Order: sequence, then C-alpha cells, then structure tokens
Amino acid sequence: MDVIDLKILEELKSDSRMSFNDISERIGKTEATVRRRVKKLMEENVIKRFTIEYELDTKPKTSATIKVEPDFKDIKRILAELSKIEEITSIWRLSGDCGLLMKVDIPSIEQFNPLIEDKISPIQGIKIVETCFITDVIK
Repeated sequence: MDVIDLKILEELKSDSRMSFNDISERIGKTEATVRRRVKKLMEENVIKRFTIEYELDTKPKTSATIKVEPDFKDIKRILAELSKIEEITSIWRLSGDCGLLMKVDIPSIEQFNPLIEDKISPIQGIKIVETCFITDVIK
C-alpha cells in the first residue's frame, strides 16, 4: 500500500459512494488506476465493506394547532415570546378578530399540557381559544 492507496481510502472514507471518476480527479490519477486499486484493496481485504451512517427519527411526533387571542397592544412582545418556544414550529397572524394560529410539534401527547401550562399560558396578554390535534396530513 502506498500514498495513492491512502488517498483513495481517505476519499472513500469521507464518501463511500464517490465515483471512481470523482476520486481520480481529486487525487490526480486516472479513473482506471483508481478502479484497479480499489479492486486490489478489496481483494486484499483492506476494504472490507462499503457502508453508510444514518440516523432515524424514531420518536413519534404529535402535532397540534393552537388558536389564541392576543392583546394587540402587546403583539410584538407576545410574538417575540412565542417565537422563543422551541415546540412552536409555525405562527400565523390571522385577519380580523381571528388572532394567532400556531402549530406545535411535541414528542408525545403527554407533553402537550406542560407546554400549555408552563410555556404558553404564562405569557401575559394571550388567551387560548382552541386547540386541535392533527390526526392526518393530507397535503
């Protein structure tokens, strides 16, 4: 094994799906050279397998909408405080007397009441009008 083999291994280590052509451009060798050397490294059991790293988001999520009536004289402060709450993923200001509509994403339904009681309700100037759990996303 020489410097060229090590360069090939480093490229494959950073992205095992990288094409032989891309590797050849990065290390300054021909595609045929890279192909031949990778084959040899596999035969010598230096390269044991090509693999991937991944992360599954296996946490179930519960989503809901919360409609609130804000005190409009304090709307900037209220919006600033609501924006800091991590679980609130969207905030819409609605026309007329409709107030604000928020979407929240939480890991489980058990965390909904603490979100309301500990983070949203203590904000001065808002009144929670309605909450709806999202049961299915159509579009």
